[in-house]
Amino acid sequence: MKIGIIGSGIVGRVLGSAFLSEGYEVMLGTRNTAKEEVVKWKSENKSGKTGSFEETARFGEMLVLASNGLATGEIIKSAGEKNFS
Repeated sequence: MKIGIIGSGIVGRVLGSAFLSEGYEVMLGTRNTAKEEVVKWKSENKSGKTGSFEETARFGEMLVLASNGLATGEIIKSAGEKNFS
């Protein structure tokens, strides 16, 4: 199963690593794929993918919303509401 995690903070990164360890395909969605924490996560999780919120929402068969509550509306719009169907 492909799991898209919308949010690259500590919660998203920990969940992403855990899903990968269970054999799932994982993409971590972020505003900035060059962010230090995201680059480090990718280097520690070679089979993990990173992408924009929209790429991640399209990728996932299951989506996990791991974002700051105040930013959730903006993030969903950025990811494309149609990608949550």
